[in-house]
Amino acid sequence: MGLLLHSYRRCPFAMRVRMVLEEKGLRYQVFEENFSNFSEDLLRLHPEGKVPLLIHDGIPIHESSVITEYLDEKFPEPALMPRDPAARAQVRLWTHWADQILKPDLDAFKYEWKDLEPEKKSALQIRLQKRVQELAHALQNRPYLMGENLTLADIHVFPFYRQLQKSRPDFEALIVPAPAVNAWLNALISRPTFEKVMKKRVQGLNLEE
Repeated sequence: MGLLLHSYRRCPFAMRVRMVLEEKGLRYQVFEENFSNFSEDLLRLHPEGKVPLLIHDGIPIHESSVITEYLDEKFPEPALMPRDPAARAQVRLWTHWADQILKPDLDAFKYEWKDLEPEKKSALQIRLQKRVQELAHALQNRPYLMGENLTLADIHVFPFYRQLQKSRPDFEALIVPAPAVNAWLNALISRPTFEKVMKKRVQGLNLEE
């Protein structure tokens, strides 16, 4: 039965999984979901009815970071997790940072900014600047968050930072840019696999080579 991914192109969680599939050169099928009308299979197989949902040889797996680690273990080349346990823990801490620290501020910036009181706008702006500086500090003198090689740390953080950088109100007008972070962002966007990751798909089933 192979690999079947229930996805939505603009969902950052689903983007994580597509990035891993493409970086590993895996052949997979995509079911592009409609957010206003999820498929019966998704609602039946995912306990919360969300994307992404990966089905591998008939076994459903959900939660983006669980899926990406599963794929890295099942298809170990190229490796996207370090071998060293301490480094693996650091990758997982970056995942926590993306999901629990960056994403809430991203959501507030995207959906609440215009309604926030000036004091809360200022506090959010300060927090976002801190997030940029945290990334910049990690990227000092190295191209990726864990060093010379792409890992799940980059793949898990990137979709949310890209979304933030593209957000309105104009992110770059409110936040002092960090050259190291911009270089990292551009390097990931420029990877040969990224065009395939962002390929537009019709609703329903699409086959990836």
